[in-house]
Amino acid sequence: MKVLVFLSVILSVFIISSCGSNPDKSTNEETNQNDGSPSISDAINNPALENDSLSSNIPDNKKEDNDTINADPDIHAHILVDEEPKPVNFEAIMIAIGYPSKAKDARIEGKVIVRILVGKDGEYMQHSIISNAHPILSDAVASQVKNLQFTPALKEGQAVKFWVTLPFNFKLVK
Repeated sequence: MKVLVFLSVILSVFIISSCGSNPDKSTNEETNQNDGSPSISDAINNPALENDSLSSNIPDNKKEDNDTINADPDIHAHILVDEEPKPVNFEAIMIAIGYPSKAKDARIEGKVIVRILVGKDGEYMQHSIISNAHPILSDAVASQVKNLQFTPALKEGQAVKFWVTLPFNFKLVK
């Protein structure tokens, strides 16, 4: 126990001493004056410098923010929204898909899970099938999923693009 306390004290002294100033090195103000750029104290004493030199080092992210807002969200990202999109014509799409006759004849059952990017206007943008039981079933879903319509996702009262996951179940009636 005494050894741990001793090591803690030595480590603390080392950290404190390494954080102290070194008299052999010049200060930031002297360094900045030598290379011709104004120091922080210069900007405080001269408000015109604050606007010209110091603020010019701050990147202008306005364009980047707009690009980020308009970019499609990552399909794997978990984005929090106040209200997720809801399909408004899911039953009609399920009727249009039906049960593929080849799948019915071969007694193929299963679930196709689709990720759908819903636009700000609630319209289908693109999809990705993330799980399929059989290609016949996933082809039937893929042929109709583009006709889905949604209520838009809302975040802070504004419509946003959002990936929604929908399952399509195929079960034969016995």
